[in-house]
Amino acid sequence: MKRTLVLVLCIVVAMTTLFGAGQKDGAADKVYTLKLGHASTTESTRHKALLVMKEYVEKESNGRLIIEIYPAETLGNENAMIEAMKLGTLEMFVGGVFDAQTPMLNLYLMPFFFPTQDDLMKVSHSALGDKIRASAEKEGIKMLAVGDGGSRQITNNVRPIKSPADMKGLKLRTPPIESIIEAMKALGANPVSIPYGDTYMALKTNVADGQENPLANIGDMKFFEVQKYMTMIDYQFHPEPIDMGLDMWNTLPEDLQAIIQDGAWIYTDEQNRLRRELNDYYYDMIVAGGAQVYRPNQSEIDQFIAACKPVYDFFVKKGVVTQADLDEARRIVASN
Repeated sequence: MKRTLVLVLCIVVAMTTLFGAGQKDGAADKVYTLKLGHASTTESTRHKALLVMKEYVEKESNGRLIIEIYPAETLGNENAMIEAMKLGTLEMFVGGVFDAQTPMLNLYLMPFFFPTQDDLMKVSHSALGDKIRASAEKEGIKMLAVGDGGSRQITNNVRPIKSPADMKGLKLRTPPIESIIEAMKALGANPVSIPYGDTYMALKTNVADGQENPLANIGDMKFFEVQKYMTMIDYQFHPEPIDMGLDMWNTLPEDLQAIIQDGAWIYTDEQNRLRRELNDYYYDMIVAGGAQVYRPNQSEIDQFIAACKPVYDFFVKKGVVTQADLDEARRIVASN
C-alpha cells in the first residue's frame, strides 16, 4: 500500500513538473500582436519613426511581438483611441489629447520652458520625467516614453512680433489646448477658435490675423502663402508620448517589456531626428514663400517669459502641476 501511495505521489509530482514546464515554454513561445493607432499620415515623421520602432521590436523579440500600425485615424480620432486603449481593445497609442493621458503632461506645455529640443529631452529622461510618465498609470496607461512633438512659431499679417506689446489685439487662431489659449491671452492676443482645416481661409479673409504652429504645419498647410510675418520664437514644445494600455503591459513577460521599453525610446530618438531635419526644410520653404522672419534676442525673449507668468500660476492653482515641479524643470534645463 505504501509503495503504491509513493508511486502515485511520484507520478503526480512528475506530471505537475512537466505541466509547469509546458506552461513556461508556452509563455515563452506566445506571440503578442499589438495594434498601435495614431492620427498622422503615413508621410509624417511620427509614422516613419514608428516603422523604425516596429522593425526593432519584432527583430529583438524574434517575432514574439508583432506591431500593427494604424495611421490617419483609421481606428477613430485621438479621444476614441485613448479610450479604446484604456478599455483594452487597442494596445498602443501615440498622440495628443494630453489631459486624457495624464494632466501632468501640461508641464511640458508651459510657454518658454524649453529653449531647445535637447532641453525638453533632459526633462523627459530625468526623475521628473519618470514621475510624469508614472502618473499616467492612474488613467490605466503605461506611458513608455515622451519625445518632441514640435516647437511652435507665430505668424501674422499685421506687423512683426518682437515683444509682447506687438501681440496686443491680434486675432490669433489657436487649437483647443488650454496652455496655448492661456499663453496667447497672457501675451495680449485675442485667441480665436477656428478648426485646423479652415485656418488657411480664415487667414486669407482676415477672420484671423495670425496663427501659431510648428514649422511643419505652417509649411504643409501653406499658411505662409497668406501670412506676411513669422516670429521664430519656439514659445512652446509639445510632448510626444507613446503609450500602452496598463493591463496589456502587465500581461507581457519581463523580457518583452524591456524590448518594448527600449523600442519606445528608439521611436522618440528617431522622431526627434526627423523633426530636426525637416525643420530646416520647412523653414527654407516658408522663407522662399516670402514670409519675413524675425528672431527675438534674449532681452526680448525675457519680456515674453515675464508676460507668461500668469500661465504658470494658472496651472499651479488648478492643481495640474506644483510649483516644485516647475522649479525642478527649470533646474534641469539650466544644468549641463
